[in-house]
Amino acid sequence: MAIFNGRYSWDGKKRDSGSPIAWFPGTYNLKIIDCSDPSKGVEQLKPYICLFSETGEGQSIYANPEKFAKQICHDFSLNIERVLWVEEFSDDEKRYDMILFSRSGRLGSSYFYRAKRRPALESEIKMIHKQLAAFEEK
Repeated sequence: MAIFNGRYSWDGKKRDSGSPIAWFPGTYNLKIIDCSDPSKGVEQLKPYICLFSETGEGQSIYANPEKFAKQICHDFSLNIERVLWVEEFSDDEKRYDMILFSRSGRLGSSYFYRAKRRPALESEIKMIHKQLAAFEEK
């Protein structure tokens, strides 16, 4: 099920107690897919896929995707640890990067995360393509 399909932008300005995704404006293509299927009776560890890619407009979040992920989770009521984070590139050889977030610290009720990137496995690519096909049908 499609949660979001479009362009996601930020203006680089501080609005509340937290800092913006980046201090300069930016825009990304964003698809959020709910892969859960309650009829199967099994709860997935990561029932959401967040597939994002650069548009070439504004600041890139490649080096530090944590603030981007946290803002997406805030805006769409998702748990950062229950989302499969995927960055898509136009390069066919290395098209997808999986981004894994692990807790690295805590301040009060706010957690800090360390992001680790790796190329997508063949099984993950097949699953992404299957979900995208279902996503595009609807």
